[in-house]
Order: sequence, then structure tokens, then C-alpha cells
Amino acid sequence: MSSSPRVIDPSAVLLRRALSDFEVPLTRYAVSILGDIERSRDAVQDTFIKLYEQEPKAIEDKLKAWLFTVCRNRCYDILKKEKRMMRLEDDEIQALPSLTDDPAQLMAREEDRTKLNSYLRKLLSLIEELPARQREVMRLKFQADLSYKEIGEALEITISNVGFIVHSAFKKLREVMNQVEG
Repeated sequence: MSSSPRVIDPSAVLLRRALSDFEVPLTRYAVSILGDIERSRDAVQDTFIKLYEQEPKAIEDKLKAWLFTVCRNRCYDILKKEKRMMRLEDDEIQALPSLTDDPAQLMAREEDRTKLNSYLRKLLSLIEELPARQREVMRLKFQADLSYKEIGEALEITISNVGFIVHSAFKKLREVMNQVEG
């Protein structure tokens, strides 16, 4: 029996750590950009493939910002490629036959889903009305949970600029919410 030492692949170690720590936040972030879980999972998978191809020592100190930058870029690449393609609208998707046999259960779930979708649409529409830079910073801060420093690294702007953008975005959202409620 051979007792040779096992070789540890640093890229695999970094990938496992990144998957454990960032798969869910990256997916949420990608969904906020793409609006679709399957395309978001593809973008996140592509992000982790790119991570594995990198030299671990070059990015492990800025891993979180690097991952969100690559994921954001991949999402925008997907949007550009799909711009020519037509997607099914929500109404068309809901018109598809259900595999659930219990109509009462289906109706209860549909009512809950309708309320949740209404709230989410309202929130997302308010965020989408923000200027592009504010929208991007808000996604990274509150959906991806990045620090100001990590956002600055991801977007190549200063930390103070990130703080100013967040403040401006909150001010704008507050104004819009007051108009909607008033």
C-alpha cells in the first residue's frame, strides 16, 4: 500500500470556501439583475468556473468583491445576448397547466404568491427607477451584502463615493415612497 501524501489543490480549496460562503448571496444578486432563478444559477456557476481558473493567491484577499464583480458582468453579458430573444410574460407562465391536484391548496398558494409578487414588484420598480449607479450600489449593498469597501472595489469607485451614492439613493427612495403614500 502506498503512503504518498495527498496533493491539495489551492484552487479547489478556494472554490469550496467560496461556494459555501457566497453561492446563495451571489444567486440572490444575480436574480435581482436577471429576474430569473435559472439564468441566475447559470451566471453564478460561470462565476465559480472563472474562480477555479484563477490563481488563488491573487484574489483570496478580495474574494467577495471579485466574485460579485464577475457575477455582475456575467449577468449583463447574459442580458445582452438575450436581448434579441423574447421571454414568456408572467401571464403566459401562469396560464400553463398545474401539476397540483388540490385546487384549494393551489388557490391559497396563488393568493399568497400574488400578494408577495405585488410587494416585490413595487419594491423592485422603485429600485429600478433609481439612476443606474445608485441601483447597482443598492443591489450590491442590500441584496449581496457587500461592505462599502467591497462595493468600491467591485465598481472601481472610492468608499466615500459609495457612501454618498447609498445616501442619495435612500433620499430618492424616501421621496418616491412619500409621493406614493401621499
